[in-house]
Amino acid sequence: MSSDLTGLIISTILGWIAFSFGIAGCIPQSVRVLKTKDTQSISLSMYVLYCIGCVVWVIWSIGYTCEALSNLSEGLFAHDVTKTIIWFANLPTLFLNVICLALASIILTIKLINFLGSKKLKVSERDFVEQRWKKHG
Repeated sequence: MSSDLTGLIISTILGWIAFSFGIAGCIPQSVRVLKTKDTQSISLSMYVLYCIGCVVWVIWSIGYTCEALSNLSEGLFAHDVTKTIIWFANLPTLFLNVICLALASIILTIKLINFLGSKKLKVSERDFVEQRWKKHG
């Protein structure tokens, strides 16, 4: 086994380990928001930017994998197993970002519903003054 192939296998294993931790990091917040529907302490801009980042990572993963497979020369790796390993090596990045995008999109949707719903609430002038007085009084 060549050192290039060994390095690829090691990076694939590390990718799957990172995938596991990445998913584990997204799940608790998603479960909490789905159970409580409380998104008051969650940053709207953070989730918008995070979702955009996940989309870009998905596009990159697909593009990188396609380019890596098309640029392989038969002289460098003579076996189809290498193409399979290259595809498999990029799956953690692709899967992680697809799953995290799905989870973050759910949170973002609930956040937007809560945010837009709170803008529609009408507070009387008296209630507004009382709230401000209690807060600063």
